[in-house]
Amino acid sequence: MAIRTALFSKVLRDRSLEEAAELVAEIGYDGFEPMCRDPHLDADRSLEEVTAFRDHLDDLGLGVPCLATYTGHYVGKTREECEAELETFERFLEFADALDCGIVRHGPGGPPVREATDDDYEHAASWLARAADRAAEYDVTIGIEIHAHTIAETVDSTQRLLAEIDRKNVGAIHDAGNMYITLDDFGLASVRELGDDLVHVHVKDEQRIDDPDRPGAFELETDDGLETFQPRLLGEGAVDHGPLFDALAEAGYDGYVTDECHVPRDDLKDEREIAEHELAELNRLLG
Repeated sequence: MAIRTALFSKVLRDRSLEEAAELVAEIGYDGFEPMCRDPHLDADRSLEEVTAFRDHLDDLGLGVPCLATYTGHYVGKTREECEAELETFERFLEFADALDCGIVRHGPGGPPVREATDDDYEHAASWLARAADRAAEYDVTIGIEIHAHTIAETVDSTQRLLAEIDRKNVGAIHDAGNMYITLDDFGLASVRELGDDLVHVHVKDEQRIDDPDRPGAFELETDDGLETFQPRLLGEGAVDHGPLFDALAEAGYDGYVTDECHVPRDDLKDEREIAEHELAELNRLLG
């Protein structure tokens, strides 16, 4: 099966969940990855609502590659706080079951790798292992997104965490945009190193800039100090996704690639143009 395209619904956050999915289908994506917080798929939704949404997605011909939750972030939290995260995560497992979705994003949180301790990894791994055991009851895989300012911000640190979790149903979400920020390799070497641990792929473009007042700009402390980044349209920033797509083809990856574009947008027309641009660029990369 060929790689399929999906759109993360955050860029359509001014639309309802249903309206966002309708636009994604109309533009021509294969899948819809819901932002799992208000106003889209938050944990307070009823199971009946989610089941009805699955029927709507079926009518639209859309799959759900992953539930992009904001759950976890165990490092630095108390036992009570971690238990609460686990309960919220299980709610999304119920949603995943209803949506016929096999991957749920769930992260360790924490400081960046340069500040992380062995205890941080041990703490996060123990709770993620518990989460994985719950996910297994739903036949769901946990996807840990490689993300800056977490203990899983590089391929190496992610694999360390996966080894400590020691569960077969936990893997990595490759995100070249995030890996560009941390100066980690996001091309052929990263895909080869992840191997079977690669369970899902996110793409977005970013650019290092000097002016923090530019639209959408954000600042992050990296290994090189405080840096400023700006979200860009796919293919218009500094993240060269070509080697990644070549590597995915070499590896025989046949899952979804979800576009996570988060450029600033002015109105609903702008949202549509962004979504159309991203799909066109994805299709170009897929050849």
